[in-house]
Amino acid sequence: MRDIELIYNPKDGAMKVAVLVSGSGTNFLAIYDEQLRLERLGVGDYGKVEVVFTNVPNCEGAEKARDLGVPVVSLSSKSFFEILNKNPGDDGLRDYYDAATISLIEGVCKPDIVVLAGYRRRIGGLFLSHYKKRIVNLFPGDVTKRYLVGGVDPSIQALRAGESYIKCTVYLEKDGERFGRSIVQSKPISLEGYEERDAEKMQEKIRKEGEWRIYPFAVHQLIAKGRLGVDKNDNLYIDGKRMPETGYQFKDVDLNTN
Repeated sequence: MRDIELIYNPKDGAMKVAVLVSGSGTNFLAIYDEQLRLERLGVGDYGKVEVVFTNVPNCEGAEKARDLGVPVVSLSSKSFFEILNKNPGDDGLRDYYDAATISLIEGVCKPDIVVLAGYRRRIGGLFLSHYKKRIVNLFPGDVTKRYLVGGVDPSIQALRAGESYIKCTVYLEKDGERFGRSIVQSKPISLEGYEERDAEKMQEKIRKEGEWRIYPFAVHQLIAKGRLGVDKNDNLYIDGKRMPETGYQFKDVDLNTN
C-alpha cells in the first residue's frame, strides 16, 4: 500500500493561500472570485487568499489585491539586487531574497499552499524546500510535450509542431525540474485559423478558455477539498487513484462543481 500524503487536509476548514504575483494578477483574480462565490454558498472547504506577495510593488496585480482588501506584502527584487550590486540571477543570493520573502509572507499567515500567479522570478531551493509539495504554478501550454523549449511562446511552439489545439497546465513545483507533476490540464483549446503573428490573440484565448478555469478549479476543488495527494516518489493521486502524466483532464461540467 502506497503512503499517500494529502497536499491539504480539509478537516481544518478553509485552506490558507498565499499568492505570488508580478504582473496583471488576472489568475489571482480568477482564484479570488471563485473564493467569493464559494463563501456566498456557505462552502466550508475552499481556498482563502490570506496574503499576496509581489516582487514588483506597484504592479497591477498587487493593486487589485489592495483594492479588494487582501493583505499585500512586497520586496522589490530589482532594488534588492541593485543595492547589493549583484546580478538578479545570482544563485548565491537567491536564498537570501527567498528567506526575506518567506518572512514577509509568514508575518501575515503561514500558508497551506503557495500559488504562483504570473510570478516572474525564479524561486530557489530554500523556498521550494520550505513549502515542499505545496507550491503550484501554471503554464500556458502542455508541460508533457517534448518539443517545448524556453523563451518561445507555447502557442507558437504548438503551431510549429503541427498541433491544431493546445492545453494549459497547472502543476506542482519541484526542485531541479522545469515542470513538476501535472495536476490538471484544460480542455483542448483550438488553434485553427491562427498564425504565429497572432500570438497575443492566442494568449488571450488560452487565458479565457483555460487558465481562468483550471487554476481556480485546482485550488478550490482539488487541493482545498483534500482530493489531491502525493506519494514519496512525487506521483499525484486524485481521490486515492494515481493520475497519469497529463494529470486530471478538465471538462466544462467541472465548472458546475460546488
